[in-house]
Amino acid sequence: MQTQALQPAIAPTDSLPGTREHLVLALLSVDGASAACATHGDGTIVTALTAYYALVADAVRTAGGRVVKVLGDGVLLAFPAERAREAVEVLRTAQARGTTRWRQLDPRCVVVVKAGAGEVLSLRLGPPGDERPDLYGHALNQLYKVPPGDFVITPDLHALLDRY
Repeated sequence: MQTQALQPAIAPTDSLPGTREHLVLALLSVDGASAACATHGDGTIVTALTAYYALVADAVRTAGGRVVKVLGDGVLLAFPAERAREAVEVLRTAQARGTTRWRQLDPRCVVVVKAGAGEVLSLRLGPPGDERPDLYGHALNQLYKVPPGDFVITPDLHALLDRY
């Protein structure tokens, strides 16, 4: 009996889609948002989220940043690496303003930030026919694994701040 070698479900490729970019990456989330939703209801939280997204988007644009995507109270942001110092300042401002706004709704809410830097792919991802602008890469994967804190800056971002 002859056995065939198993083929991987996804074959590795040397030609990657998208563009490699070195970016400052940030993950913002609202601690207490789930409790606030249970107390105040979905409609109230959706209204709060809409205002929060606008606040964050307006703030990050001032440092050349962009909102990559949102998922509930989570927001993924990206900034040009050469504007790292501005990015951190904007993130601190967005955190303070966002926390103030959320606490007007529910005092348990606080915006927390994890910020890092590294190379990622900027590309369109999603189900066929429904691809959307996105980022993917090891630097982003590592940022998701950073332990939570009020305002966390990774060693990669600290190194970038020393350069700029």
